[in-house]
Amino acid sequence: MDGTLVDTERLWDIAVYELAEHLGRPLDETTRERTLGNSLHGFFEILGEYTGRRIEGEEFERLAHRLNTRVTELMRTDMRWRPGAQELLEEIAETGTSVALVTNTTADVAQVPLEFIDRSRFDVVVTGCMVPNGKPAPDPYLLACRQLGLEPVRTVAVEDSVTGATSAVAAGCRVLYVPSTDGQPDVSGAHTHATLAGVDLATLFSLTSRTAAAAVVGESGA
Repeated sequence: MDGTLVDTERLWDIAVYELAEHLGRPLDETTRERTLGNSLHGFFEILGEYTGRRIEGEEFERLAHRLNTRVTELMRTDMRWRPGAQELLEEIAETGTSVALVTNTTADVAQVPLEFIDRSRFDVVVTGCMVPNGKPAPDPYLLACRQLGLEPVRTVAVEDSVTGATSAVAAGCRVLYVPSTDGQPDVSGAHTHATLAGVDLATLFSLTSRTAAAAVVGESGA
């Protein structure tokens, strides 16, 4: 979703940098890169380490609400497709291929981009609050595959962050990794592609030796 289907990482950037300023230490690019694709807990763990404070309990809830409210506000004003994403989803719909959306973003924030993308495009939606361990753990993709009724090896995950691609590889999915920002390293076990522009189902199916596969689309989150 974020960074894979819709161009919202720049909106998360605004909210994340503002939050770091609020905590008294402007965020550097290296630390921002580390937070890409993380769950809220993973994000605040990195931010807490960076700012030298433990963010938990009531403070976690307060800061998470502040971050989510700000990014939701930004999303409602400026939502755009990532190159090639809309066309790929349309082909998936035309062929009847099963598709899941797998995001570390919480359900309340995910609702806004899902309105733009159209929730009905997906057979399954897994949000960050549905699993005990978010990406980079394999849990979100494993849950999506169970709900699709498919073994992970029969699916292709499309991801835009190291965190997300690591999660999908760990789950046993075939992975097309399309970094949403420059400078992200390759992920072992994932096939890196510059953009989704020109990517079709044949491209995805070429990543698996099975005759039947499902598309599983991932995103960044915070």
